Amino acid sequence: MADDWSRYTHPETVAALESGQDFVHAVDDMMERVDDIRARRPSPSSRVIPEVDGYGRLTDLYIAPGTIAHSAGQVELAADILAAIQESTVDAARQHRLALQETTWPRLREPQA
Repeated sequence: MADDWSRYTHPETVAALESGQDFVHAVDDMMERVDDIRARRPSPSSRVIPEVDGYGRLTDLYIAPGTIAHSAGQVELAADILAAIQESTVDAARQHRLALQETTWPRLREPQA
């Protein structure tokens, strides 16, 4: 038979543990939303589309067929790629901030007397 540990624990301790569990669940939900973030903003030429996740990491990079062969030069191609990555990173950071702001944090539980 399993003992009900809360019967033998101080009410303030029980309240603190339950509040801690609520907080962990809220953080888990928030992190799931951040994990789902994928920002894909095209380059100025629309021939390069990077994918940046909610942590600001580059996870994928699409370069349209013929982009490299028809590029005016290495500097122009690099600038196009970097501009797209920067825009995607800014968008991912914006989505990350929204995920944090939209998180509903639990209220502290009052001890049951």
